[in-house]
Amino acid sequence: MPDELTVGDVTAVTLFQAAMNIPGRVLPDDPERRAAAERGEHLFAQIGCTDCHRPALILENPVFSEPNPFNPPGNLRPEDVRRPITFDLTRDGPGPRLERTPDGRAIVRAYTDLKRHVICDERDPLFCNERVIQDRVPTNQFLTRKLWDVGSTAPYGHRGDLTTITEAILHHAGEARPQRERFQALAQEDQAAIVEFLKTLQVLPPGAPPEVTESQLRELVRRRRAAGREWNQ
Repeated sequence: MPDELTVGDVTAVTLFQAAMNIPGRVLPDDPERRAAAERGEHLFAQIGCTDCHRPALILENPVFSEPNPFNPPGNLRPEDVRRPITFDLTRDGPGPRLERTPDGRAIVRAYTDLKRHVICDERDPLFCNERVIQDRVPTNQFLTRKLWDVGSTAPYGHRGDLTTITEAILHHAGEARPQRERFQALAQEDQAAIVEFLKTLQVLPPGAPPEVTESQLRELVRRRRAAGREWNQ
């Protein structure tokens, strides 16, 4: 029976995903909510959330290549093709794109450290929900979730069983318990400010600037629909 997807098909899907525009920021129109989001961003760092949800990582080489030299064994490798397909993640494809540094590197504002952590314990085992060992990784370890689209991607949790950002924060345990407890110790308006900040991190329409207001986003979506280009977050 022939393969359902050819090597070319898989390559096309890979390139499509790699070339997608990155998320950005949607700032509240309301001045009070915008001020709360700004305060929430500072509080997010102050209570230690950025220890793992790092606001930015540096990509030394902004050029994406397929096949990639980091492809694991058993996958297509650069030596398997005459010439890899490459493009610059900071210059090619629809915006918003990764920011380019003066020395030619790229800034990835993904709010992750791309490391595995244990964020569950006996007192709160909610995130200890994996049952199958994969690639010898302990079942209680998970990569730090990227938050750069968290305002668009409810529900939350590994199983999608948490409906709000606050619920997701309050189920952080294990290595993340200190940050959770600092969040719980905040005044209610400060907790709400952190959530307001996180809600600004959203998926944007292709071609949008990296930062827009709520009214600007509505206008961008209206124009796309008027041009027959539907878009949903």
